[in-house]
Order: sequence, then structure tokens, then C-alpha cells
Amino acid sequence: MSGVQALLMVLESAEKERDEAITALETSRKAYDAARQQAQSLSDWRRDYEQRWQAQFRQSGGMEILRCYQDFMARLAEAVSEQDRRVAMARAQMDRMQGQLIERERRVAAVSQLIDRRHADAQQRASRQEQKATDEMAARLTRGGAGLGGMSPLAAGPL
Repeated sequence: MSGVQALLMVLESAEKERDEAITALETSRKAYDAARQQAQSLSDWRRDYEQRWQAQFRQSGGMEILRCYQDFMARLAEAVSEQDRRVAMARAQMDRMQGQLIERERRVAAVSQLIDRRHADAQQRASRQEQKATDEMAARLTRGGAGLGGMSPLAAGPL
């Protein structure tokens, strides 16, 4: 297996890992968006609930209702805090996936550059070999032309 073929296999593997990282990033982004949306919904619902009950307390409210309201609001605040933690965790996961994707993109780019360099080196070697063969042919023709009485090898006709 040539060096370029091996690099092409490495590139294929790196591209597969990059594609997996893209999928993981999208999954984590969706999880983050869902967690953030849930947190916003809980916060909105809590605000609406507080406004509705404050209006109710202005009209009338006993101590028992107030205690129930306060207990419920405490549990709701805990739920909002827990959801905020989930949002933060989802954000951290999304950031990790973004970093992993960047790392894998860099690897794909590095392997691609290496393959390009190998191709360029091979082309340069082939060009040098072609030039060397052309130079050798010209030198042979020039040496062979000395025996033609000073005529150019091309003027002497086919050999």
C-alpha cells in the first residue's frame, strides 16, 4: 500500500469521526435548546402564577391558602433552579461537542494538506525525472550529432 493510499484511509477515518462529531454536536444543541425552552416555560409559568395569585390575595385570602401558595412557590422555585442546572449542563456538553468538532475538523484539514503535499511532491519528482530524461536525450543527440559533420541532429533526418 502506498503512502498516499494509507493517508487516504486515514482521511476517510478522520472524516467519519468528524461527521460523528457533527451529529453529536447537533444532538447536544437540540438538548440544550429543549432544556432552555423548558426553563423559559417554567419561568413564564411561575411569573403568571404569581401574578394570578397576588390578584387573588388582594381580594381575599386566608392563612391556609397563603401557606399552600408559599409551599408551592418554593417547590416551583426548586424546579426552576433544577432546570437552570440542566440548561447549564446541556450548554457545557454542547461546548464540549463544539470543541471536539473543531479538533476533528483540524485533523481532516491536516491529513488533507499532507495528501496534497504528497501529490505535489510526486508531481515534482515526475517532472524532474521527465526533465532528466529529456536532458539525457538531448545530450545523446548532441553527442551523436558531432559525427554528422557539424549538422544538427534534426537536419540529418530520422535516425
